[in-house]
Amino acid sequence: MAGIGLIGFGRVGRGLFRELCTRNSTGQVVCLAELNPTGRDTRESTANLAYLLAQDSTYGPFPGRVEAKATSLVVDGREIPVHFTPHPEKVDWEASGARVVVEASGDPQSTAEARGLLSRGVEKILLTRSAASADATLVRGLNLDSYDPAAHHLISCSTCTANALAPVLAVIHQAYSVRRCAVTTVHPALSGDTFLDAPASEFAAGRSGLSLRAVASEVARTTGQLLPQLQGRLTAMSLRVPTTAVNALVANISLVSPPGSAGAVEALLSGALEGPLQGVVALERGILGHARPAGDFLGDPHSALVDLNWLSLSGELLRLLIWHDNEYAYCCRVVDTLEVITGQL
Repeated sequence: MAGIGLIGFGRVGRGLFRELCTRNSTGQVVCLAELNPTGRDTRESTANLAYLLAQDSTYGPFPGRVEAKATSLVVDGREIPVHFTPHPEKVDWEASGARVVVEASGDPQSTAEARGLLSRGVEKILLTRSAASADATLVRGLNLDSYDPAAHHLISCSTCTANALAPVLAVIHQAYSVRRCAVTTVHPALSGDTFLDAPASEFAAGRSGLSLRAVASEVARTTGQLLPQLQGRLTAMSLRVPTTAVNALVANISLVSPPGSAGAVEALLSGALEGPLQGVVALERGILGHARPAGDFLGDPHSALVDLNWLSLSGELLRLLIWHDNEYAYCCRVVDTLEVITGQL
């Protein structure tokens, strides 16, 4: 059983840990490094991590027994050392038994320095963000089967939104050829959002997160990275809303060879569910013939739920509404990738 180390125990780190627990794999996590706390009492910080893991405001209680010691989390009686440091390269990952390290801190500097861990006894690094420096960017439903253990050592799982859009768009492009695609996402609040106005490098980001605001979106770039044949054909923006989870993605797609009806698109996607999109994408039909709201998809493991209630085709213009739990579904995909990597060590 390959040991796993985690850098960062925030929303993604704790989500990964929860999903590993669901799959009876928390025993593989042998070490944690938390970058955020600086100058705090270690015991208090460890207890705080245990507190946040034990009961999540969005996903409820952790499915196991959680305790804290001065320098470790204790999960179902097993101690997991916790290192509070801004420099994860100083952690002796090899001594802890970690053969794979997941960089889940969200810190750009930590991501940039992650490759250095490979010279310190770590065999594989998995990034929970897009990174041009990665040896490969792997997305289940698109290219996960292209993983090459001999060549891929620093691996990116891309972003939650690209995981939702790219597999669906690949199927659409193969069938009808995408001329252009304009994407608007309605994305829940992130850790940088604040209830009260405060200075921020992006001025509007310093305004209260209780208000809806427009922000830049990376999904055009990250999807173009995964589907290079569509680079330069995508544009995107995001609306940040004060909710905890479940993203809505609206894609307006101009097709070179459009089908004759929206029903043909539905049939195409339905067929793909038996192939590359199996277990990754689902078709959402609503309840009793009526569409459902975002909250109904909380905790859904699919990268994308294509809402057929809002699928429409007007000439060459196809509109898709895709729902996805931007935290839980993404963590499922990261764990899927971890299983592929650790299974080939």
